[in-house]
Amino acid sequence: MTCHQCGTEVQGKTGVCPTCGTALKFVEEKSGGEQRKPKVPAKRWMVRATMILVLVGGIGVFLDQLLRTFHPVIERQPTVGMVTMYREQKIASVPIEATMKGGAIAIPLRAVQENKLVRFFDPEKIQEVPMIAYVTPQGKLVTAMSKSEHCGSTDFYLSGNNIHCASCPSYWNMASLEAYACCQKYYPDPFPSAVAGDEVRIDPITIRTWKSRL
Repeated sequence: MTCHQCGTEVQGKTGVCPTCGTALKFVEEKSGGEQRKPKVPAKRWMVRATMILVLVGGIGVFLDQLLRTFHPVIERQPTVGMVTMYREQKIASVPIEATMKGGAIAIPLRAVQENKLVRFFDPEKIQEVPMIAYVTPQGKLVTAMSKSEHCGSTDFYLSGNNIHCASCPSYWNMASLEAYACCQKYYPDPFPSAVAGDEVRIDPITIRTWKSRL
């Protein structure tokens, strides 16, 4: 190197200039120069950001369903399934036969779990309005009168996390029965039921004394 004070060329790593005695500082050069970290392309950042947003959104939807406020009747219903996410597909009601067991209306629990939504009638034909049963995304068993008095429909279907009227655009959240269209009050009216072994048991008096909300 060259002394910055007197211009003398200095060999080796001597700490002072042999001519003028000026203190010298040596800077070692790194071979190949300083290596810089490669920049991540903007497109890759966009893909990562999109994936994070989708993940956060999915978690948000899952928690929304998991922590959903229940309709008061559904809140007290037994849990018969695991927390799940219903796909955005149309699940029509499956007709099944109900029977009388020990003075109660009975349907197979497995039929509800496997078909997602079942529809049945009073086996003694005292109540003419049909009933439905399904399991919410939170695993709650729901039994309800299969009628929406506003349009007169007696059939429904599931799609996503909602239960839809089969005759008009009305639909409601399966757990809270919060309305997303018309017919605010005329969702399938839920009633209490219990699980005994492999059957869902329903008090026939509750069904046969049910009155229209109109």
